Amino acid sequence: MKNVKCKFRGHNIVAKHNTNIMLKEFECIECKQEFTTDGYGRMVKLTSYWKENNLLFKQYFKQRAAV
Repeated sequence: MKNVKCKFRGHNIVAKHNTNIMLKEFECIECKQEFTTDGYGRMVKLTSYWKENNLLFKQYFKQRAAV
């Protein structure tokens, strides 16, 4: 039933993780679907590809901050 709400009204999105300026993760309160921003700032579903991509960015920024 929650998924039907999102189809008609749209997702009710809140910020989940805001690690830095480039990486942002969001979650829908109703259906618990996760989203992230791509390189152009558009919101996309958080798939395994985007999870791996965000992990690589986090590692890169962590190394860069340590230097």
